[in-house]
Amino acid sequence: MKTFYAGHDKKYMEYRAQGKPGWDVSDNGYAVFQSDTKDVINRGNAPSSGFLLELGCGAGNMTVWFAERGYTAHGIDIAPTAIEWARERAAAGNTMVQFTVGDVVQLAAYSDSSFDFVFDGHCLHCIIGKDRAVLLKNVFRVLKPGGYVMFNTMCGPVIQERIENYDPVSRCTVYGDIASRYFGDPDDIIAEIKTAGFEIIQCKIEAGDSEKSNHYMVIEAGSRLSRGN
Repeated sequence: MKTFYAGHDKKYMEYRAQGKPGWDVSDNGYAVFQSDTKDVINRGNAPSSGFLLELGCGAGNMTVWFAERGYTAHGIDIAPTAIEWARERAAAGNTMVQFTVGDVVQLAAYSDSSFDFVFDGHCLHCIIGKDRAVLLKNVFRVLKPGGYVMFNTMCGPVIQERIENYDPVSRCTVYGDIASRYFGDPDDIIAEIKTAGFEIIQCKIEAGDSEKSNHYMVIEAGSRLSRGN
């Protein structure tokens, strides 16, 4: 499948011009995401401090939120407009965050064992085909031994009338010849995370509650304490 991850920059330009708070359509959407994330963290599996990386951080809404709660927060996104926006958001709140324009698949900006916590801010479902295994391998690489990762990703079963341009063969939305989102079977998503070396701590599937939404998985996972096991 062909991809065009850099195309997200154009959408960020549009959303910023339209006065949106970020990729989400409203501040309330981020408030719900933050509340749901807080609930997951309060289960006690995630570290309550330390070095955190958000994948696909966009305009920095969630990364700044983490920094305000005491994490040493970093965010990466392929879209320069998003990172500029994120830096301005952090500066406006006098919040220290390190934002980087970069490829979340390769994570080349980060050294091995750099982070206690990697957070997927609705990024994994944007990664297609073989790139998914590469991304997961590099998330494992940049996590410290015993580190924690939280994935928030769209998944099947797909409610097809809610998803435009959905191709049931590839399980992707496809525009022309470009695949943009992947709605994997939950068991397949769990399997690819395990294959990358992670141990699943907890998984919850949530059904979409609006006309445009679908199913989501919230997956808590950890890297093995000993990389040789």
